[in-house]
Order: sequence, then structure tokens, then C-alpha cells
Amino acid sequence: MKKILLLMLLVFALFFGFERLSETQTKPEKIQSEQDKNKPKIVGLKPGEPKELPYDGGVARFLVNSEDTHGAWSLMELTEKPGYKTAWHRHNNMDESFYVLEGVLTAKIADKTYELPAGSYILIPRGTPHGQANFGKVPVKVLVTITPSGFEQLIKDRIELFKTVKPDHPDFLKKLNELRRKNIEHVEVLGTWDVQK
Repeated sequence: MKKILLLMLLVFALFFGFERLSETQTKPEKIQSEQDKNKPKIVGLKPGEPKELPYDGGVARFLVNSEDTHGAWSLMELTEKPGYKTAWHRHNNMDESFYVLEGVLTAKIADKTYELPAGSYILIPRGTPHGQANFGKVPVKVLVTITPSGFEQLIKDRIELFKTVKPDHPDFLKKLNELRRKNIEHVEVLGTWDVQK
């Protein structure tokens, strides 16, 4: 009788022990799948991928797009030609950072001007007035991170504009300002800026 009771107790413990183990094993899978909903895609690029796309400031490559990160962030490589200078502007809903790969990027952020040679990094918090330029004689290549993503759409729109209207055309500035208004949630133009100020 003791053997039968002991055997039943063992079977009972094993049965309920495995049942609880299997419930525990399924819960992390549910949690994991919910965590994976907004997980970024894997992005692997070879040199020269994706191809460079010309725009009025130089050329752009979109390394990590909004779709890759579910809108969390994006990464662009911009090569800005000598003499290129942005408007004085701010991004009210995103942080922007630059890592300089080649050349010297000049950035005026709020009331301070930075000369950023290759290897430099700068973070511009959302809402901070700023402008950047290439006052050198060689192109400036930078990695630009946007958090959260979205601003890259303005660069994509400028690429399309550049295909049809060049910066020296009388309608270029009008069309560029239309694009800026279309993308007002990503960039607010505040005017022009000067390095000395």
C-alpha cells in the first residue's frame, strides 16, 4: 500500500511539475513576441550600399530608415559640398547628432560655434536652434542620427526636387520652402545665421 501511495505521489508531482513547467515556458514566448513587435530589423550594408543620391547640399545615403526601426531612429550619411550652409532652424520633436567622418563641419548651436574635424561628435537636443555648414574647400562627410526618425523624409523630398530643379533656378527656393512647410513637424526654419554671432 505504501508503495502504491508513494508511486501515486510521484506521478502526481511529476504530472503537475511538468504542467507548471510548460506554462512557465509558454509565458516568456508571449512576452518575447510582444517585445519583438517594435524590434528593429537587421540591417547589413556593404561599402557603397545603398547608393548615394544627389541633392542640393551634396549627396545622401540612407543607412537605417524609419521603417527599419519602427520610427525609433534613423541614420543617414551626408556628404556636404564646400560652401553648403543650412538655414537657422530647429527640430522640435527630435534629437539630431553628427559624427564627422571627413572634412570639418561648422555647427552653430544656440549661441556657440563649433569647428568639428573628422572624428568629432555633437548632439543637438530637440528644440535647440542651430545651423551647420561646410566652409572648407573639401566635402564634409557626416553620419547623422535622428531620434525619433522622420526628418529624413525632407532629405528624400529634396533629392526628388533636385532631379527637376537645380539650386540656381529662380523657382528653387520657393519649391524648397514648400517642402519645408510640408515637413514642418520635422524642421522649423528660423531664418539665417552667421558664424560671428
